[in-house]
Amino acid sequence: MSSGSTKAVLTAIAGNSMVTVAKFIGFAFSGSSALLAEAVHSLADTANQGMLYLGLRRSQREADLNHHFGYGQERYFWNLVSAVTIFFLGCVYTIMHAVEQLRHDHTPELSWIPFLIIGFAFVVEGYSFFVALVEFRRQAEEAGKSFRTYFVETRDPTTLAVLIEDAVAVCGLVLALVGMGLAAWTGSAIFDGIAAICIGLLMGGLAWFLAATNRKFLLNRSNDEVNDIATKLWQADKQVQHVQRVNSIVLSPDDTLLMAEIELREETIFSSMSQEEIKQAVRFMGKLDEIRRALEDDVSRIAPETQHIFIEFTIPKKQAG
Repeated sequence: MSSGSTKAVLTAIAGNSMVTVAKFIGFAFSGSSALLAEAVHSLADTANQGMLYLGLRRSQREADLNHHFGYGQERYFWNLVSAVTIFFLGCVYTIMHAVEQLRHDHTPELSWIPFLIIGFAFVVEGYSFFVALVEFRRQAEEAGKSFRTYFVETRDPTTLAVLIEDAVAVCGLVLALVGMGLAAWTGSAIFDGIAAICIGLLMGGLAWFLAATNRKFLLNRSNDEVNDIATKLWQADKQVQHVQRVNSIVLSPDDTLLMAEIELREETIFSSMSQEEIKQAVRFMGKLDEIRRALEDDVSRIAPETQHIFIEFTIPKKQAG
């Protein structure tokens, strides 16, 4: 498990847990829709980051009889679940509550306590954002990419999710502060309600971004960078005549499955053989291809849903004695 990603997630969980309690206390004192929206926002973030940590832990399990390539995609699954949680808990509930408050023209009682809580949240969530930003920059440097490029191309959804969530959290605090400030200044509840709706929409956008980011890796997305590297290396190899096909599947941020079909040069295979040996080798290779196709057809005939079959032959072990 990436220690940097784990630190970013645990920092976010600890910070959001404290901030969630503080915001709900502030809402109890003020009745502010904007502060309730922020409390629900932090609650959703805490639940989300708990799922991120669960995904990190579960993705590290070893391969077994039921999961031959391990559990790496658990990380993407739990990120997707957390996006759904943010959408329904953060976006939908927050907007519904804010609209209801506006309908009843409920004016919040804004003393110094809610503003103090907003300041406390700025410090805690700002620090969490800083930790995630430092870790994300470190990962980008290790990958040899710029921040912007790595932001688009990263296959690690965990640190990216924490970074985006913390950035949205800080933006949400700004909206809450502006809405509450205008409501206190004018005595009108509309600014507080509008701020809450904006925070809800912000969380809706966050949920959509996280869902889209993780969805592509749950649909057997290829690793284009690995494909390009493999293709270039093999095409430059003097033993290779032609690279017919290169396929890959991202199993986790640290694990890519690579499959390829490569045509070798005849002189590479037959350079030290006599004409008779070459004929025998050609017959042997033809026989292997015949066996491979027969084995594939056997499976496809009984299990037609098996659309992609990759068989690798091994050299028979020498008989003892």
